[in-house]
Formats: sequence, structure tokens, C-alpha cells
Amino acid sequence: MPAWFYAKPLWAGLSIMTMWLAVLFVGVLGGNIVSSTPGGTSTSVPVVLTLVPFVLAGTIGVARRGFKDAAGDHGEPRDTSPMRPMTPRATPRR
Repeated sequence: MPAWFYAKPLWAGLSIMTMWLAVLFVGVLGGNIVSSTPGGTSTSVPVVLTLVPFVLAGTIGVARRGFKDAAGDHGEPRDTSPMRPMTPRATPRR
């Protein structure tokens, strides 16, 4: 099998892209959920809003698993401090 077949970040990215493309197609082509009352009032909600929370949770899960070691992050805490102070350099001699 080729090496790209085992590339987790590739498949994670394709999975996330496919999920959001599904949201796009449902948003463009999907209808609305319409609720009417006997009094004559009605409420309309796009059907895509029912899909978004699940796709968002799926995106987070796939990204955590698929991109875990892609950037060299092996679970160590990152240094989030601001810039480190520069060490003074010796002045060059002339």
C-alpha cells in the first residue's frame, strides 16, 4: 500500500471537509422545519440547524484524533508565555 494511505492527517482533513460539504448541501438544498399552530402562527427553522451541532462535535473529535501527532505535539504542554527575554550578546571587537 502507498504511504499516503496511512496518513492520518490526510484522512482527518478529508473527513472534516466531507462533513462540512454535507452541511453546505443541506443548507442550500434542504428545506425548512415548519411548525404551525391552530391559531394561525407558524415558525420556520432551516433544517441545517439540526445538523450543525453534530457536525461541529464530529469535527472536534476527528481533528483531535487525526491531527494529534501531525504537528509534533506529543502531549507536552506548550509554552504559551510571551516572548522570552533576549540574552545579551557580546559586542563584537574591532
